[in-house]
Amino acid sequence: MIVVSYRKGELLEHCLVSVREALRLVDGPAELVLVLNEATSENERDFADRFANAVVIAELTNTGFSAAVSLGVRRSEGEWVALLNDDATVEPEAFARMLAAGASAGDIGSVATQMRFSDRPETINSAGIEVDRLGIASDRLLGQPLSASETETVEVFGASAGAALYRRAMLDEIGSFDESFFAYLEDVDVAWRARMNGWRCLYVPEAIVFHHHSATLGHRSRQKYYLAGRNRVRLLAKNADTGLLRRYGLRMLAHDLAYVVFVALRRGKLAPLRGRIAGLREWKRYRRAGAGARRAIPLARAGGLRAALRRQKAWTNPTPAKR
Repeated sequence: MIVVSYRKGELLEHCLVSVREALRLVDGPAELVLVLNEATSENERDFADRFANAVVIAELTNTGFSAAVSLGVRRSEGEWVALLNDDATVEPEAFARMLAAGASAGDIGSVATQMRFSDRPETINSAGIEVDRLGIASDRLLGQPLSASETETVEVFGASAGAALYRRAMLDEIGSFDESFFAYLEDVDVAWRARMNGWRCLYVPEAIVFHHHSATLGHRSRQKYYLAGRNRVRLLAKNADTGLLRRYGLRMLAHDLAYVVFVALRRGKLAPLRGRIAGLREWKRYRRAGAGARRAIPLARAGGLRAALRRQKAWTNPTPAKR
């Protein structure tokens, strides 16, 4: 079990207490690795004292989510690697249910949870992730009431790294998390590469997690806008096959231009544009990085700008969804 934390305080406390309770219900040995980004040795000793069985690693700088996860993977030993955001809490039975689903077949590379908004517990934050033909990644069932979810385990494109289970053999095969992403869309990159290598992901609706969405950088922060824009271009460069780019490249460009204009006019921020320009400058390098494993895989039908606006509303709407 890996938890990456960056200045969370009380939220991290709640997270770790929930993890401790959930690990008690897991059959066999379980380990907890806590990576504290931009922390001190005093922080490290404090958490080591209060969570005696945990491996606590204090990084002096903020290395980013991807690099911290990779460090946690290297310091852990189990066949399965679970991730949980430091601003999330997990129900006691969640890990055991995820492990049972993962063990159901040898080609299951990851398991997704049902993530709910902490301040809107009747509303779904994520039921796995999906990627459409424009290369746009989104959380399944985002903003939908609980009744919209499947009640049985189903296959999905991938798992949100905010609360997920990964088979170590799968991570080893695909090269684990891309540390250069720093934060945002690194889980989509993992999911896309996993599917291109024949691995499947299962969504387990009975594995429930409550999430304080974007508690680290803020949903509309300039840094998040920049990183998401840059990493979207990196994601496409690494994983989109040539046929997909030929068929949908112009629509991808039109969508991104519309999004950049929307944020500039509505939010007064150019960070999405700056992020995409930075990504385009690196296009050839990331294209070469993905060349060996890249192949065409089924993607969802493009949702377009209306779907993007629905996602924006779901992330910021303070009104709980009705059943």
